[in-house]
Parts: sequence; structure tokens; C-alpha cells
Amino acid sequence: MDLSKTVVCKLKPSVEESEKLLTTLEAFRDACNHISKVAFERRVFNPVALHHMVYRETREKFRLPANLAIRARDRVAKAYKQRRDKLLEFKSLSMDLDERIFRLIYKSEGVYVSISTLQKRVKVLLDIGDYQRKLLEGTRPTHAVLVYRNREFYIHVTISREAPEPKGDNPVGVDIGLKNLLVASNGFKVKGGKLLCRRHRFRELRSSLQAKGTASAKRRLKRLSRRERRYVNAVLHQVSRAFTNSLKEGDIVVMEKLTGIRNRAKHRKSQNGDFHSWAFRRLQSFIEYKALERGIPVVYTKAKNTSITCPRCGYIDKVNRRSQSLFRCVNCGFQHNADYVASLNLSRMELAPTGRAVVNQPIAVMNDFSHYDSPASPRSLAVGS
Repeated sequence: MDLSKTVVCKLKPSVEESEKLLTTLEAFRDACNHISKVAFERRVFNPVALHHMVYRETREKFRLPANLAIRARDRVAKAYKQRRDKLLEFKSLSMDLDERIFRLIYKSEGVYVSISTLQKRVKVLLDIGDYQRKLLEGTRPTHAVLVYRNREFYIHVTISREAPEPKGDNPVGVDIGLKNLLVASNGFKVKGGKLLCRRHRFRELRSSLQAKGTASAKRRLKRLSRRERRYVNAVLHQVSRAFTNSLKEGDIVVMEKLTGIRNRAKHRKSQNGDFHSWAFRRLQSFIEYKALERGIPVVYTKAKNTSITCPRCGYIDKVNRRSQSLFRCVNCGFQHNADYVASLNLSRMELAPTGRAVVNQPIAVMNDFSHYDSPASPRSLAVGS
């Protein structure tokens, strides 16, 4: 099984190399805007049909090499797959690269990248550490994106690596939420309070800047948005890495399909901002590819009633979930954290021979689960009598 991964590398170009790269990026952006205007005005969005309209003009007008002209056309065609109701404008300085436009060169003093520009190819040293170097070793990437951000050049290199064949027979349920970022049936748990507080702070700053409405406030608003996105991604990567490190050989990660979760999940009105902006699926995708790198299968199931079903007696009732965090079965008195109960029920979903979770199957009654009861629960009182 091949897994794709993006390695972000900083470049250390000379002044002359920087000028060549920047000029090429600007020409690529302008070419995208020109192609976008032609595509929108003529209502032609198919890449092949668009190619015959813009290829020669793009090369002559913007002096782009052949493959860069094709990459600009493909970027525009791909963007119009998302929406076609308005003219799309390209502002960021970034450029798609293929195997004919760039290649990595490994030398004793470091790793270089050779990139085609409007004038000639430049060979720039990568400013990377041991982690990136180890990932790039022995690979021949065929796709990358050159980015100019904060007066620095970066190249996002997509690599493919062979991963172990996923296999396992011990399901580990994973419940993802707000108050608890991740709760797993193997005992792994990460609270989300610190992240929520930080995001509330970002939201207050955004609100203040939006109220000002000045040009400088808008510029700062963009920087703030990027900083928040980087912070959230860093936290999600740390959480997903720590969880996958807690997994053992033979485990299978079972997670809930999140399709329609924003419509069906109940939450307070005051939590709208947190709930509708939270990256539930992004965390799942981070867990998925990190687990597959270790040969641990990941399956998704349309789980139902996982947070209101008793994992001991199988009794289902909304009253079982007393609060956001407390689960107490009204039938047998079993009590535990509600998110942990949901992860346990996910881990007990019946698995098909293919490794996929069987959808809409009743959760098995758990007679072998080590649990604790509330001191006031009927079961604990009966045992003590």
C-alpha cells in the first residue's frame, strides 16, 4: 500500500535566485488570472478545451515554459470545479510543479532542488532538518508546490512511501468531541479545554479587528487567521501522533462516520461558534494516515446511540446520559464518563470479515468489561447487601 505525504521545506536562495523565483511566481499568478478570465467569459471549464484556447497565448504573453503553462491551466480548471458562479481571482504567490519542472538533487553538503524559471533553472539549497531529510531520502517525487510566504520561499513536496499491509483483530473505539478532543477505549484521553480557551481568545481578537474595519485591521486579521490555523493543526498533529503511538500491533481503529454531524448533533446555542468551526474530520484524517503508516487498519461506521447505550447491559435510553460528561444506566446502574462509554460502544461494533464495521448492528452486551459503579447505584447497593 502506498501512502502520500507532503513534506514542507524552506529554501535558502541567493539574491539572484530569489529574484528569478519571484518573477516566475508572479508570471504564473498572472497567467492563472488571464486563463480564469477567458474560462469564465467563454464558459469553458474543461481542461482539454481550455488548453486549445489559452496555451499559445499564455506562453507568448507570460513567457512561461510549456509545463508551467499547462500547470496554470490545470490549476484554473480545478478551481472552477468548486464554483462557477463568479470570476475566480488568484492572489497568492504559489506555483504547481511536476517532475519536468523540478527535481531533488542529493549531495554530501545537503539536498538541493532544481526548479525551472522564466530564464533558466535554478538550484537552491533546502534549509531542512534531519526529520525532513529522512523523509526525502530514497524518493523521487513527481509533484510539488512552490510557495512565497512572509518573504520566504517554501516547497511542499509530495512523496509516496510504501506502508505495511493493514491488519488487526482488536478494535479500539475512538470518540472525538469538543470538551474531550479524543477519548479511546484503550484508555487514551486528551482534554480540549486549553484549545477551546485559545480559540475563544482568537475569536475575541477577530471580533475586535472586524469592528475596526481599517485596512491595517484587515491585514492583521489575515495574519491572525493563519496563526490560528497553524496552531490548531499543530495541536491536532500532536494529539493524533500521541494516540497512534498508544496503539499496539493487532489493533483496529474504529471511528464514527461524521457525515451530517453538524445537523444531527445536539449542542447549546452558545456553543455554535465552537461546534460549527471545529475540525472533527481533520483530526480523523490525521489519525487515519498516521495509523496506516504503522499498518494499523482504520474503519468508519455509522454508529447510532453510542453515547446513550449501556456497554454492560445494552439498555438504550436518552436518560442514561445525565450530562455532557456523565453516563449512568437507569437499568443496571453502570456509571462512567459519557465519551468513554461512546468509545467502548464503538469498539464493540461488529466487524465484517473485510475489516469494515457493520452498519446499524446492535452493540454487543459487555459482560467482560471492567467497570466501576456509582456508590448510589442499584447494582453497588445490591452487591454490598
